[in-house]
Amino acid sequence: MEIRRPDGGVVAVEVVGAPEATPVLLCHGLADSRLAARRFAAAADEFGRRVIAPDRPGTGGTSARRLDRVVDWVEDATHVLDALDIAGAQVLGVSGGGAFAAACAARSPERFPRLVLDTPLGPPEWSTNGMAPWQRRSLRLGTRVPGFGGWFLARLAALGRRAPRLFFRVVTTEMPAADRQALSREDQWQDFVAGYLEAFRQGSVGVAQDLRLLTHPWGFEPGEITVPTVIHHGDVDTTVPLAHARRFAAAIPHARLEIHPAHGHFSIPPADVLAQPDAASGT
Repeated sequence: MEIRRPDGGVVAVEVVGAPEATPVLLCHGLADSRLAARRFAAAADEFGRRVIAPDRPGTGGTSARRLDRVVDWVEDATHVLDALDIAGAQVLGVSGGGAFAAACAARSPERFPRLVLDTPLGPPEWSTNGMAPWQRRSLRLGTRVPGFGGWFLARLAALGRRAPRLFFRVVTTEMPAADRQALSREDQWQDFVAGYLEAFRQGSVGVAQDLRLLTHPWGFEPGEITVPTVIHHGDVDTTVPLAHARRFAAAIPHARLEIHPAHGHFSIPPADVLAQPDAASGT
């Protein structure tokens, strides 16, 4: 669906789950799109969740607009809730989307009263030790020349269209076995490719902006978050190191960290992430 912004642009949104189910706003990762919601479809039906995933500006089907800081995206997130007549929703951030989900919880806790972070990337000042070399290089490009970083990731999308098997080898070469095994499953690989290719539907402008936002000051501190928070992370993740999840857990008051043994960045089951929306509040 498309939601009209006050400036006349549109926000493209993917929704899975029943209309009457508990709403969850999903913030997709870097070089991903609203189609990430499809990965959560079965778990949404199983646990009674309605997963609502908007594309960020310039990504997928959402109109481009400049954001100066991660926190500026909260305006789009609250507008999506308003358009769908939703008073409040749990907010779930995956990988690079964790920053945007955390911003929603920090700046609008009355609309986003619970936060779940799934393999979240931390602020730019946090160490990248334990991160695969290519991931570190991508973040450095984001700091210095985000436009080029976005362009390069778009070239990978072009490779995915022309030579999908080679694309698989390229994107998984530095991943742990758990992630390679997860992405070798046909359904999960199809979802991964669909989300990645859709991210570049308008070119690289949206992904380049995300790179710039994630690698510069976010406009808030994780310690400002006061809502109940659960953080999921695999202990063999080389896309985002486990240390980032530990630092989020240390910074956010009363946050609970769930470490998934022998799991990486793409292998944690969606059901584990959606199964306990109220766990952080103890209810």
